[in-house]
Formats: sequence, C-alpha cells, structure tokens
Amino acid sequence: MRKKKRPQNKKRSSYKKTLPGKKKAQGNKALDGKRLHRQAFGQIFKFAIVGGMATATHAGLFVFILEAKIATALQANFIAFVVAFLISFLGQYHWTFRNSSDTHWAKKMAKFMIVALIGLGLNTAAVYIIVDRLLLPYLYAVLFMVTVVPATTFVINKKWAFS
Repeated sequence: MRKKKRPQNKKRSSYKKTLPGKKKAQGNKALDGKRLHRQAFGQIFKFAIVGGMATATHAGLFVFILEAKIATALQANFIAFVVAFLISFLGQYHWTFRNSSDTHWAKKMAKFMIVALIGLGLNTAAVYIIVDRLLLPYLYAVLFMVTVVPATTFVINKKWAFS
C-alpha cells in the first residue's frame, strides 16, 4: 500500500492532538510529574543500593584489616573509608546521577567528598548529642544515621554535587 502524501502547505506538528475538552498543558504536566516521581524514586533506590555496597565494603574491609593484623583500628578505618568512598563515588557518578551535568568528574568528586564529610559530621554530632549528652541508648543515634543523614546527603548530592 502506498502512503498518502501530505499537502505541502501543512506543517507537521511535534505535538499529539488532544481530545476535545482536555487541556494539553495539564496532561503534559501530570505526565511530567509522574515521570519526575518515578525518576526520583529510582535515584533514591540506586543511592541506597550504592550506599549499602559502600557501607558493606567499609565494614568488611575494616574487619579484614584488623583480623589480618595489617594495621591499627584507626588506620584500618581510614583505609576502609577511602575504598568505600571510591566505590560510593563511582556508583553514584556512573549509575545514580549519570548524565546529571557536563561538569568534569574531578569537580564532582571534590563536591562529593565535601558531602561525605558533611555526612560524617552529622553522624558524629548525632552520636555526641544523643549518646554522650542526652545519655540515650546508641540505637537512637543509629536511627538518625540511617534516616536523616542519608536523606540529607542524597538531597545535597542531587542538588549540588552532581548538578
């Protein structure tokens, strides 16, 4: 079958026709909103997966170094933090926030390090306030560490480090 030729004077529109009585702008906004929610959920999920892998790496490497008597506890923690940081940055850069901007990776890594240090500061402050000052059980500090800190670092990474 042959396709019908369009008259030359009619321009093709890149927009789909809307049904009578439906407002096109509202429909597109609703679809854009759903797409944004799906994208945000996907990023949060990926952020949690990468963060979980980095945390497991940090803890596992820390224990391994100590059990193998390779270094002291503080040295082991520093080594494990560096390795976990690299895993976290690479995962967030290449998977969670990929194609987020044209900024050079080194600049994003520097910003990511600042965010990681902010997270460390928040964790430290939480432990100090909750455990040392308020004399509450450490599990309250852990609750803060696994809810407030990741949510805060996700937002800062999304809006600043990877934007």
